[in-house]
Amino acid sequence: MSLAKRRPIRMPKLLSAADGEACTVCGCQDGTVVFCHLNESWAGKGMSQKADDCAGFFGCRRCHDFYDRRSNGPIRLTDGVILRAYYRTVRRLIEKGVLR
Repeated sequence: MSLAKRRPIRMPKLLSAADGEACTVCGCQDGTVVFCHLNESWAGKGMSQKADDCAGFFGCRRCHDFYDRRSNGPIRLTDGVILRAYYRTVRRLIEKGVLR
């Protein structure tokens, strides 16, 4: 039995909405904020595949590095912190008219 390959959800407009935004984790607005994809298989993350574009948050370089475990830092990114960042991101996307 062959399983159909999962097709990820891609939304370039949503990703570009991070430009000029504040980090939804720490609040900084240093020009490094990007859309950070979640690192969870239930969000579509797989080998050599990012999660769906609807699963993530606006994060600065520092918080993105902490989340992806590229560096250690003073911010502890618990599930609760990431959930709050996700909520803040979705709310901001609605305010900007990117999501309805």
